[in-house]
Amino acid sequence: MLVPNFIWQRMEVIAGIVLQNLNSFAKEEFGIVWNLKDDVQQMKRTVSAIKAVLLDAEAKTNNLQISNWLEELKDVLYDADDLLDDISTEALKTKVIGGSRILKEVRIFFSRANQIVYGLKLGHEMKAIQKRLDAIAKNKITLQLTDRHTETPIAYREQRKTYSFVSEDDVIGREEEKKLLKSYLLHTKVSVIDNVSVVPIVGFGGLGKTTLAQLVYNDNAVQRYFEQKMWVCVSDEFDIRKIAEKIIGNDKNNEIEQVQQDLRNKIRGQKFLLVLDDVWNEDRELWLKLKSLVMEGGKGSAVIVTTRSRTVAKIMATHPPLFLKGLDLERSWKLFSRVAFDGGKEPNDQELSATGRDIVKKCAGVPLAIRTIGSLLYSRNLGRSDWVYFSEVEFSKIDQHKDKIFAILKLSYDHLPSFLKNCFAYCSLFPKGFEFDKKTLIQLWVAEGFIQPSHDNRCEEDVGHDYFMNLLSMSLFQDVTLDDCGGIITCKMHDLIHDLAQLVVGKEYAFVEGKKENIENRTRYLCSCTSLHFAEKTSSSSNKLRTVILLGEPLYGSQSMGKLRLHFPFLLSIKCVRVLRLSGLDITTLPNSIRELKHLRYLDLTMNKFLVNLPPDVTSLHNLQTIKLSQCGKLRELPTDLNKNLRHLELNDCEALACMPCGLGQLTNLQTLTHFLLDCGSKNGDISELSGLNSLRGKLVIKWLDSLREHAAVVESAKTLLKKHHLQELELRWWINEKVSLWEDPITTRRMNEEESRKLENEELLLQGLPGPWHSTKRLKKEKNWLKDENVLAFISKMKKDEKILQGLQPHHSIKKLVIDGYCGKSLPDWIENLSSLVSLEISNCNGLKSLPDGIRNLVSLQRLSIYNCSLLERRCARGNGEEWSKIAHIPKVVVSPFTPTALRYIN
Repeated sequence: MLVPNFIWQRMEVIAGIVLQNLNSFAKEEFGIVWNLKDDVQQMKRTVSAIKAVLLDAEAKTNNLQISNWLEELKDVLYDADDLLDDISTEALKTKVIGGSRILKEVRIFFSRANQIVYGLKLGHEMKAIQKRLDAIAKNKITLQLTDRHTETPIAYREQRKTYSFVSEDDVIGREEEKKLLKSYLLHTKVSVIDNVSVVPIVGFGGLGKTTLAQLVYNDNAVQRYFEQKMWVCVSDEFDIRKIAEKIIGNDKNNEIEQVQQDLRNKIRGQKFLLVLDDVWNEDRELWLKLKSLVMEGGKGSAVIVTTRSRTVAKIMATHPPLFLKGLDLERSWKLFSRVAFDGGKEPNDQELSATGRDIVKKCAGVPLAIRTIGSLLYSRNLGRSDWVYFSEVEFSKIDQHKDKIFAILKLSYDHLPSFLKNCFAYCSLFPKGFEFDKKTLIQLWVAEGFIQPSHDNRCEEDVGHDYFMNLLSMSLFQDVTLDDCGGIITCKMHDLIHDLAQLVVGKEYAFVEGKKENIENRTRYLCSCTSLHFAEKTSSSSNKLRTVILLGEPLYGSQSMGKLRLHFPFLLSIKCVRVLRLSGLDITTLPNSIRELKHLRYLDLTMNKFLVNLPPDVTSLHNLQTIKLSQCGKLRELPTDLNKNLRHLELNDCEALACMPCGLGQLTNLQTLTHFLLDCGSKNGDISELSGLNSLRGKLVIKWLDSLREHAAVVESAKTLLKKHHLQELELRWWINEKVSLWEDPITTRRMNEEESRKLENEELLLQGLPGPWHSTKRLKKEKNWLKDENVLAFISKMKKDEKILQGLQPHHSIKKLVIDGYCGKSLPDWIENLSSLVSLEISNCNGLKSLPDGIRNLVSLQRLSIYNCSLLERRCARGNGEEWSKIAHIPKVVVSPFTPTALRYIN
């Protein structure tokens, strides 16, 4: 295996962060520590001098003394960064206390006397850090390290604006293999002995085994042929219970006997396709045990196994294995051209093409290597001479290594700009096959301080988006999934790329899953699925941790690693932590000691189903940027006076939460607010709280709009949402604990046929403005005296008020998805025709709605219209002959149903 020297590159990045933080100090920080301005200048000079010799140190890392010198430097740079953050945090606290009302005991604690004492303490620590840096700077002379400033990087091209994620790019040259694999699955007769055939795909890393399996798995003919389709990423550990749990989609950690029974019940008699991706197990007995569990599937069932091991293929196969080979030169060149050249076409420059073909030959037909190198050359925007240099010099370093493919991939990391190196390395924290949530990953990068300041005043999340897209465009991410609006939701990392990420970080990052693994003293970033050492070891091994992620439950699409227990004393030892994920740990409450985590930027408490509230001390975390509370089903309330620096507040599936906290409207930095809950019994849910939150982006759900009916006129004139131009998705939902009434019942409202509807069109109730369902209500009233006139008048009032409310909730024209649910009005506002970017429109449970706006014809971006349980629109929007059909015929996908998708799940 290649043994690279990445330490100097990591030091270059960390040193850059320290210098960046030193340069960002303002008068508030300088007021905390006596003579701090001089100390900062001295530290900047020292760090800059050390940074200048890092390139020379890289060339000499085989020297043990220099390697130790770099490790010492790494520690002191991290400590310096923590200290600088201490000073900035203290300045922020002073600023907050000076400008707001504060509790008496807190005011006393931060009295002038205490500030002086703490300032002296920070000053002493600053001197100690400087002394360590001076010693390291002095040693660079002893080690004969000379200044070799990092070469000026070649201009880094912005990622393709039209980058394509279609699978064809990944499967060039695999047509024959796909055809052969499909024939195994669809046309091979299964023996009488076994109902299930097993087909291995064998090849070394990067050849595209998983890609080929995905292509076949998603093929239309394959999808139709099998009754059940299941995909399991196995990787290193062949744990039968975990594999079985993944197959059945159950992560409850049941006993193996129960898991076996559940698996048999799921597949018994069903013709299924199961993909076991990335299998390493060469223990035949383990495979036979798993095989016995799946043999009860119906005849024609199949298992596809992807593996690098011929032994694995031998012990599992019932068919001859499909041995995947590298692409031939022409197909390799075709794939390379797609990623290396503008427009994906070979250039007219013959010399450049010749150099490119020479580079392709050295990639040995491996698709991952071809894509990675091609993407690298594209992103660096190199000229012809640079390509020649790359081919003759960079590749000459590779030929001497046994692991040639891995060495080629290493070039991608070597040529990453320094600002991307940390972001890439951070991905090593998570297990292989992990599904990264794009927004979450960017939030983590921001929390760790990996994002450089933008020269055009963009927010860090926008810069982080560019970082993500650059890594994606260089093929360091793959398997992208998209939302309804075409935005990226998730991605994955190839196993070899993951191996590369783990290699570059050394002992700084740790993914701990074995019970016997310890936290290294120099570990700064920890992801764990075991709690053994947290209670036992809370000093040197954890007090410098910057990230603590506990995989107690599935994280963003990944499978559970088993239930963890949280030992709260551990929190007292991680005072430098910036990222803390305590998800799925059955936490009922957080200790007040959380206030000690003054560096904390990111707090994830999702899936803690017993969590009732957050301690008030959370509001004292002045650096806190992100709070995730989704799937905390018993959470009742949020603390008031949340930190004004808060950027992300996620509240999906918090069913017990009744209202929003006081002061929410003051969080003007808030970018993510998944849900805004209105409360008719409290001023806390005042819609005006949204007025100042114009930085909101992504998705916003506003619930219980019924409570605004008494203030409908005010809402109509306020135009609360109009300035939120970053918002992408908006859901407007009515109904606040109302019983389902007759006009909400799709079955009752469908009793009338079209002839009866036309007879009632001129009746008095229709003239009063009542919607369609009341036609049938009048008839039922005569027969059963089911409703009183007061109810009719009340409904008319609701209808008019709802029309005013919806008129006042006009979003910015850049919105891409709009959901209107439970609205009682008879028409939609005209502003809908101004939503020029609208991609998806969903209207549900709006039985009063008589028609769609004429302007909907002009929404050329609209790709999907969904109408659920809207009785009048169901008839009027009938395909081809409905009165409204001409307005919506241009929309590619129109779904009209008397039932909502949720109701259908219960009916079925």
